[in-house]
Amino acid sequence: MYKRTDTPSTWPGLPRAVAVCLVLIGSVLIGSWTAPHAQEQGAPASAPATLSATWVNRTPAGAKTGVNQPAGSEDGSLIFDPVRGRVLLNGGKDDADLSTKETWAFDSSARTWEKIATPGKTPPASEDHTTIYDPNSHRMIVFGGENGPTTNKLWALDLKTNVWKEMTNPQVPRRESHTAVYDSRGKRMVIFGGIDRLVPDLREIWAMDLDPASPTFEKWQNLTVAEGQPAGRIDHAAVYDPVKNRMVFFGGWTKVRQGLFGDTWAFYFADTPGGTGRWERIDVGTAGPPPRRHAVGVYDPDRNLFLLFGGLGSNKNVPLNDMWAFDLTKDVWMKVVTPGPAPAPRIDHQAIYDAGLHGLLLYGGDAMLDMDNAPKLHDVWELVLPPVESHSSSRGVQ
Repeated sequence: MYKRTDTPSTWPGLPRAVAVCLVLIGSVLIGSWTAPHAQEQGAPASAPATLSATWVNRTPAGAKTGVNQPAGSEDGSLIFDPVRGRVLLNGGKDDADLSTKETWAFDSSARTWEKIATPGKTPPASEDHTTIYDPNSHRMIVFGGENGPTTNKLWALDLKTNVWKEMTNPQVPRRESHTAVYDSRGKRMVIFGGIDRLVPDLREIWAMDLDPASPTFEKWQNLTVAEGQPAGRIDHAAVYDPVKNRMVFFGGWTKVRQGLFGDTWAFYFADTPGGTGRWERIDVGTAGPPPRRHAVGVYDPDRNLFLLFGGLGSNKNVPLNDMWAFDLTKDVWMKVVTPGPAPAPRIDHQAIYDAGLHGLLLYGGDAMLDMDNAPKLHDVWELVLPPVESHSSSRGVQ
């Protein structure tokens, strides 16, 4: 969560009135900004490898917030439903900074949103929660978040019936501003970091078993390993790497010391049941993304990449809209070069890998404008990367 009152005015080099107009247009129509040299704050000390890509605006034409597009736009969470080929959004803050509890589906081909009718009891409104897709039971798992105090809410939406099931219990840890990934080898949801009410900068790892055949189905286990452990943090970005059986994360914020992280870490899961995982700080030199928080991370299974977009860097008044890709095979960062229109700088946005498009799909967020009742961003963008067969990168060449 980021308070609008903690932030200021405009993007660099733009008069306040112009910046306000750009975001007002962006939240309703396009959300794009094409200033060519303002996509990142502070260049790395050495030139990173590069990868060319293109942004495609998939924002529905004429969409009206709360009518035919979600009200929730900031700090919600997305999954991809591979059975019906759709993206699902749950919760998040609306234009009035109020948390929502609705679930919406986005059809990338038709460029349309549809509100999902869910009969019966539903999860409470929240922000800063996480969701994952559970392929074992074809459901969306929603965990944690806050609408005031940190919660341990745990709900599952059956994607066949659209009926919610509450799984909250005292053994479930409380979390907000954490990350959650689906460990496909272990068939479990894994969470890291975040806040537990008055305890920030957590560095515990917890997992919930999602294997219906397991005797510990839907039970939680503490996987924390103290040896070689990174500093605790919030607002980082993480993905699961199924090839190397590890969780990889970047960046974040220490609430205690009020500082940004720009490090890249991996937690390798044990290869045998009951084994112990291990930490590794990945040495990427200086050719990686500048430190940041509030970015979004997505795993691209076709190209084996950890994709990272936007967030808030060293200039705490100005959000970012740069795009990066971490090659999980070689463990190196690449700067993604995107000429032409691009999403406006933002924080607290949502993104997921859309298997139908074979690319990242980005939605919403907050442009951090210093104006009363400034609307959130409700735009939708697709990142088009080179086809897998021609995926390559070159050192310092665009």
